[in-house]
Amino acid sequence: MKLITIPPYKGFNYSPEEGRFVELELLEAMRKRGQLEGVEMDVDDGHDLGHRTVGRDEEFANQISLAVLGRVKEYCDLGKYDGIVCVGSILGVSAARMVSKIPVVSSVHSGYHVASLIGDRFTVIEATDPQALIARHFAQLYGFNDKLASVRVMTHSSTAMTKLIRDYKKEERQNVPEFKEFVEDIVAQSIKAIEEDYVDSIILSCTPIQCFEDEVRQGLDDAGYDEIQLVCQYAAAVEMAKVMVNLKLVQSPRSYPSDSLKAKPRLR
Repeated sequence: MKLITIPPYKGFNYSPEEGRFVELELLEAMRKRGQLEGVEMDVDDGHDLGHRTVGRDEEFANQISLAVLGRVKEYCDLGKYDGIVCVGSILGVSAARMVSKIPVVSSVHSGYHVASLIGDRFTVIEATDPQALIARHFAQLYGFNDKLASVRVMTHSSTAMTKLIRDYKKEERQNVPEFKEFVEDIVAQSIKAIEEDYVDSIILSCTPIQCFEDEVRQGLDDAGYDEIQLVCQYAAAVEMAKVMVNLKLVQSPRSYPSDSLKAKPRLR
């Protein structure tokens, strides 16, 4: 099975030598857990935003959606991939499913589905308030608004987290004060969600946050919350793509139609 990951953009966190190192670190963690057996995964470079300063709001998400859509069409037409994994808060996934003849999954959509399979109430941990609002909108769009108990926001930016991931290897981060602050922040927001929002599972959403999964898991265990499940969106998306490929399923043309749809419904 051969899959391709499409990150939303190139930013300062893109290294020509290392590629998309945040996604690559997450893939290496999956590989060590045996999640990538029989899977060959490529990682796209992402859309080049140059050196512009960008936020993480819906304007930004819309800007990158067209670029992601173009890449989906390109990789679909190549005929060398069995499935496509879109990472990040990309608003154009529905359009991508309409133009693709192979499975297209999004990390957000997959994370929500996995959390709904294992419990009834989940929270999403995001880096910024605009990202939190997008996460809430996605829950409404995907039909999970009744299960999304809250979206909790850290006090540190995704930019700061990504810089740390870029500058320090995983085994070196334990001695970096900022790393401890990041983990403590994520754990604190998670505990608030458990105690105040009564959640049974926690989704680590923003991609850099997912690189701290092991430490967050340890922090929750130490606090007595070992029964609370952690879901990483990227890993969930890879698994969802594997399921679709193995079951020989693609997104339903009736739900994601083009003008060439033959079995047109009489009512929408």
